[in-house]
Amino acid sequence: MSNKNYQYPLNFQGKSLTKVVKVIDVLHKTPRTGWVDRKVKDPETVGEHTDELVFLAEKLFNIPGLNKMLKIHDWPESDKNVGDRRTDNSCPKSTRWTKDEKYQAELTAMKKICLELGIEGKKIFKLWLEFEEKKTERSQIAHQLDKLQMIVRAAKYQKEGQPIKVEEFIKEDGDKIKHPILKRVLDQAVIEIL
Repeated sequence: MSNKNYQYPLNFQGKSLTKVVKVIDVLHKTPRTGWVDRKVKDPETVGEHTDELVFLAEKLFNIPGLNKMLKIHDWPESDKNVGDRRTDNSCPKSTRWTKDEKYQAELTAMKKICLELGIEGKKIFKLWLEFEEKKTERSQIAHQLDKLQMIVRAAKYQKEGQPIKVEEFIKEDGDKIKHPILKRVLDQAVIEIL
């Protein structure tokens, strides 16, 4: 069977492919810090979070590059010096980073990861910077999907009896979800889950 007509989203080979697999493996073993801090039993991992984001994006949008952006947006968290760090005021002050500290640490980690990926690494780094800068419609939707997924997950945890109050998440981040499709999904999902 010929692969001539198949469009590979990213062209990884050899050591590059091994590096990407390691990054993904670490993210699937890294529990999300926000849930750990809130004492959620069996919290989702960064990798599971990414998987849900990509699923939502596939179902709700047909925006070129959005899925790729979501797949790589948390790659810096695979670096042992970064991890899944929080910047919000609700986390313990001793572990809280400023937004600039987090960005600088993630920037360094992403440069390191992408350097090992050759030409594909340059494409990934550019896509990650686009996500971080939040200037394009695609990156803004990616950030809103990120918030939506977190709120839906909080509602799920609350329904399971975990020590979570979804209202706190809606109050903190609900107004950051501005796209009409995502606002509708948020309203519907919270009603259905609760």
